[in-house]
Amino acid sequence: MIDVPPTQGARSPRCPAPALAELAARRPVWEALSDLFLDTDVSLSRRWRVELLARSPYSVDQIEWILVNEVYPVCKYNLLSVAGEWAGFDPMWLEARILRRLRSPWRALHVLNLGRLTVRLSMEWRATRHAIDAARSTPGPDAR
Repeated sequence: MIDVPPTQGARSPRCPAPALAELAARRPVWEALSDLFLDTDVSLSRRWRVELLARSPYSVDQIEWILVNEVYPVCKYNLLSVAGEWAGFDPMWLEARILRRLRSPWRALHVLNLGRLTVRLSMEWRATRHAIDAARSTPGPDAR
């Protein structure tokens, strides 16, 4: 079972590796966050990404934790590639790589992840994070 941190006011929420039962909720979050690492103008897909992430069961702090600790380490190299992926990462490849990394015997070294510094500086992540907050605070079309 997943130890879910408080959703409000947590500076650095813990969001451990997903249990098998939680993979169904985690997969679309991984896919949406991996979009930030495509070799294209990712601002064009922000609306899709925000809608998907706003529907997730995770707080924005938890989503950022997933971005920094699960998606960033697997997808960051695409931005350094001369001919990086631009159409989208294969969801099965993404899940396999993330789970392999989370199960790594070297996971104690994962604290050395530069994503802890660089993700928060990303203009696109900041815009996405703000839009998720806005989407969650706006009543949906069914609310009356």
